[in-house]
Amino acid sequence: MSEPDDPNRFERVDWDEIDRSGRLHTPTRTAFIVAMVLFAALYALESSNVISLGWRLELLDWVILLGVAVLLSLVVVPAVRQRDLTLRVLGRLVSRPIHAAAVGFLAVLSFVAVVGPIIVGSPELAFQHRFHAPYGFTSEAGWHADCLGTMTAGEGVTRYCEGSLTYPLGTDHRGHPLGHLLIEGARIALYVLVFTAAFVVPLAAIVGILAGFRGGRIDDLLMGYVDIQLCIPAIVVFFIGYMYWNVSLLLLLVMFGLFSWGGIARLVRSETLQRREDGYVLVARSLGASPLYIAKRHIVPNITNTLIPAVFHLLALLVLVEAGVAFLGFHHIELYSWGSTIQEGLDPPLTGIGFVMDPHEIWWVSTFPAIALTLTLASLKLVGDGLRDALDPRRTH
Repeated sequence: MSEPDDPNRFERVDWDEIDRSGRLHTPTRTAFIVAMVLFAALYALESSNVISLGWRLELLDWVILLGVAVLLSLVVVPAVRQRDLTLRVLGRLVSRPIHAAAVGFLAVLSFVAVVGPIIVGSPELAFQHRFHAPYGFTSEAGWHADCLGTMTAGEGVTRYCEGSLTYPLGTDHRGHPLGHLLIEGARIALYVLVFTAAFVVPLAAIVGILAGFRGGRIDDLLMGYVDIQLCIPAIVVFFIGYMYWNVSLLLLLVMFGLFSWGGIARLVRSETLQRREDGYVLVARSLGASPLYIAKRHIVPNITNTLIPAVFHLLALLVLVEAGVAFLGFHHIELYSWGSTIQEGLDPPLTGIGFVMDPHEIWWVSTFPAIALTLTLASLKLVGDGLRDALDPRRTH
C-alpha cells in the first residue's frame, strides 16, 4: 500500500462529498446559518436585557464574536469533517521544528488572549508601585513610594529596590503589572487576527476568484475598484475617521480592513486566470460541474502557493499597523496595546511622575511588549510559509 504522502498514489475520490457539493444544504452551509441565527438571537436577547452574560460587551466585542462564528462554521467545521486531510496537513506543518514552535506560540497567544483577561481582570491604579523592576533586577527606589523587594544602597543617598515576585515582569508608570499589559496586548492582537481572517481575507479571495473566473465586464469592474482602492492610503482614511468619530480599535480595523485587501485580490485573480485554462478545470466544466464546485475543488487548492503567504503577510501587517498606530497615540486610552506600552517605555518624561528618566532605566516597559510583538509577527510569517508547503497539491516530499 502506498504511503499517504506518496506522490505516485491514486487520489482517493470521495464521491459522496462531490455529490453533496451540488446540494443547496451542505454541513458547512448549515453550520453557517445556525451560527448566524444563534449569534443574532444572543445579540437580541442581551441587547434587550432579557439575559446577561455577566460582563458588558462593546460593539467591537460583538463584531469579533461574529467573526469567530464565521471562522467556526466556514473553517473549523470543514476541517473536522475532513479529519484525515486536516491531520495530514497539520503533520506536514509541524514536521519542521521552527514551524512547530511558531504554531505553538500562536496557540499559546490565543489561549492567553482568551483566558488571561478573565483570570487577571482589570488591575487598579497603584502609583506607589510604579516602575518596579522585574524579578532579579533593580530599579531606583525614588520612582515608587513602596518597595516590595529588598532595598539596597547605591552611591550617595541613592537607594535601589529589587524586583519582587509580586510583579515578576515589573510594572509601568501606573503600577500596572507588565504581565497584565502583555495579556491585554495579546487580546488586541487576537482581535486584529480574527477580524482580518473572518472578514477581510474572504472578501479579497471572493473578489479575486470572481474576477479571474468570470472575466469580461465583471473583471473590469472589480479590478477597477481595486485600482482605485489601492490609490487611497488607509492611514489617511483612518485619520479622517479619527477626527469625526471617537477613536476605537473597531474604527482602525474597518478602515484598514476596507483598504488593505486589494493586493491579495489581484494576486488571486492572477492565479485564477492561469488555473481556469488548465486541463482539469476544462474537463470539470465539460462534465457539468458548477462554477462554485470548480472554484472550491480546483481553483482554491491550486492557488494556495500564492494565497497562503499573502494572507499571513496581511495578518502580520495589520497587527504591526495596529501597534504602530497605538505607538503614535491614536488609540483608546483604555486599550493597552503592545504599541502604546512600547511608547510609554521609550518616552518616560511624559509619565508625569516628577522624575526624568532614560528609556534604558525602565527597559522592561518597552522590551517585553516589543519581544511579544516580534515573536507574533515572526510566527505568523513562519506559519504562513509552513502552510503553503503543507497545502501545496504539487508537493512531492
